[in-house]
Amino acid sequence: MTVESPGDPAPADVRSVEAGPPKRSSWSLALRLVSSAAFIPLLILLAKVGHFAFWALVAVEVSFGLFEFYQMMRARGLRPYRRLGIGSGLALLWVCWRPSTPHVGFLITSVVLLVLGLELRRPEAHRRVEDIAVTCFGVLYVGWLSAHLVLLRELPWRAGTAYEDGMRYVLLAFLLTWSCDTGAYVFGRLFGRTRPWGLISPRKSLEGSLGGLVCATLAGPLARVWFAPFLSLPAALALGALVGVFAQVGDLVESLLKRDAQHGDSSDLIPGHGGILDRFDSLFFGAPVTFYFLTLIVFRLP
Repeated sequence: MTVESPGDPAPADVRSVEAGPPKRSSWSLALRLVSSAAFIPLLILLAKVGHFAFWALVAVEVSFGLFEFYQMMRARGLRPYRRLGIGSGLALLWVCWRPSTPHVGFLITSVVLLVLGLELRRPEAHRRVEDIAVTCFGVLYVGWLSAHLVLLRELPWRAGTAYEDGMRYVLLAFLLTWSCDTGAYVFGRLFGRTRPWGLISPRKSLEGSLGGLVCATLAGPLARVWFAPFLSLPAALALGALVGVFAQVGDLVESLLKRDAQHGDSSDLIPGHGGILDRFDSLFFGAPVTFYFLTLIVFRLP
């Protein structure tokens, strides 16, 4: 989640279009650090174990993330099929963990037909296409993008490396993304003045964005020395820069969705961060970039 520059108020013309309630005091650096300190050991432990344990962690994230997403869509007056969407997201996650699952095409077709058929039960509805669209979009946005964390953990099966190395691939995505988040927060707080994304997120600054990009780029070589020797120095720099860009795009996308739904934080689930979507929005983009970079550039898999 690319972080905002909270020090200065938004200009009056931008403030008028900012949707949702203002950021609460819980969005403090201290609470962010405490929440991260509680989560990081659990992440490392479950990423090290892998298998169903790590799948379950991502499944919890997907379930809460989809719940938050559908709640935002309900705030817009839409009526997505929440339980069907969450179930579909978990099924998609399972297929990524167990690609040998039979009849995947049948599962996907069943979901589409169910969503379309269920609309027949609501003849009074006036925004049916939108209800169908947001149900399916939620599965893709939260479920499929999050599934790349599972794909990263299981990548050793395809790359021919030790299964334990899957933890390194997962932690690489988290380190690069969170380095971008932290750099953007610190630089935005200290130097943030220019805000070119006022209609999307008035608090985000160009200075913070550049700080996030620099920190993510430098985190690549740090990861190479620390736990990712499979990266060359040019690859580490390139991957860090790519994540530094796409992670911030992911954060802006979530801000755009919240603004459209007139929401502040997606929820109050995580102290200092908001909800699952607020915490994982940049990782939705950072994890796929890391996965495909490792797959296509580093390991050169077909």
